[in-house]
Amino acid sequence: MTLSPRHLRLMAQGLAVGLAFTATLVWAAPGVSLLDTPRIGYDPLSSEEQEQARALAVQQAEFARALNAASRSELLLIERHAESKAVTQSGNWPRRADVYTYLYDSDTLLLAVVNLTSGQVDSVETAQDVQLPLTQNETDGAFELLLADAPLMADIAAQYQTITGEALTQPKTQLKLNALIYRADSMPGANPGAEGCGPHRCAQFLIATQNDVVINRLPIVDLSLGALVSAGPFVGN
Repeated sequence: MTLSPRHLRLMAQGLAVGLAFTATLVWAAPGVSLLDTPRIGYDPLSSEEQEQARALAVQQAEFARALNAASRSELLLIERHAESKAVTQSGNWPRRADVYTYLYDSDTLLLAVVNLTSGQVDSVETAQDVQLPLTQNETDGAFELLLADAPLMADIAAQYQTITGEALTQPKTQLKLNALIYRADSMPGANPGAEGCGPHRCAQFLIATQNDVVINRLPIVDLSLGALVSAGPFVGN
């Protein structure tokens, strides 16, 4: 089943609502953990619920077949399912979770909607050209590919020495990195080599010194290909 435009909108709304409720709960009750109390209604998923959702998803036949057929995959996100207004008007509804996994071979986002109350998977859906935020694992892997590119790292090291007066010997600790999902359609023609980004899952890096002076390079790693595909300047040529 392919995700409909309406469902994609609900996904985006659900991400925003989940973050908003998480922030509200943390600030409303500092020092009080929700892990010890049952989650209901709009409460974000507990760590136990997230693990339950993951375990149920990977046991479901359709989800498992898709996962096993992929040579590389990444669990991107597990969050509370955003129910429709018609469901929430009842005042009492099952706890459900969305389990998002990315399959790099086919550039497919795999979504299992898990009913935590019944212990069943309600649906399995797929989408393409939909990119959720990067995981830490993806960011770390993309940075390793960046570090392995000798010409790029030589240029970054030269800029770093000019800015700081010091040699760049420990990039992982001497540099500040900000990695974001990159889509070529956001900047058409701006980054030759990265035209496949969007349909492919790509990470773009903003690199700076520890004093927040920006290095004039914007590396883009195509995680679907497992390769650095663009490393143009941040400004100028």
